[in-house]
Amino acid sequence: MKFLATFLIAACLLPTARAVESVPARLIGYYSNMRVEGADDPHFVSGYNVALYQREAETIGQVMVAIGSPEPAPATIRNLTYDPKKKLLTFTAEYSNGLATNPVKGEPDREALQVLTFSGIVRPQSISGKVGVKDFYCAQCRPVFKRVTLKRISEMDSPGALQSIAQ
Repeated sequence: MKFLATFLIAACLLPTARAVESVPARLIGYYSNMRVEGADDPHFVSGYNVALYQREAETIGQVMVAIGSPEPAPATIRNLTYDPKKKLLTFTAEYSNGLATNPVKGEPDREALQVLTFSGIVRPQSISGKVGVKDFYCAQCRPVFKRVTLKRISEMDSPGALQSIAQ
């Protein structure tokens, strides 16, 4: 009886132990439309870097946003969806433009948070779609949209490169 109980406990734990093992993510691609200005003191003045990975049925990614600084700002992705059959990619991300004056008198400055939304198509050599940006703190504000195309690049090895999340 003791053997049977031990066997049943081990059988229940085995699938859990296997689920904990990390499955490596497969790179879908690196995409960018970053524009850099300044030879002596380069700054990322416009554009985005996007890295997409597939881990089993889950798509994960990273986004960096040019805000005029020496390094692009990392954005925290929320609600990323990718339909591999339709090649449709959508996500919402939040990033900071630095500090902004707090509208409440006497309060310290606060993060200048922005909300970025994207909806577009992933092609073999590019991602094209609409990007919308709005102030995080302004609930009634509507995003300002523009059309963008990010070209596929072979690697992210320049300043502001995306760090690997595939492990």
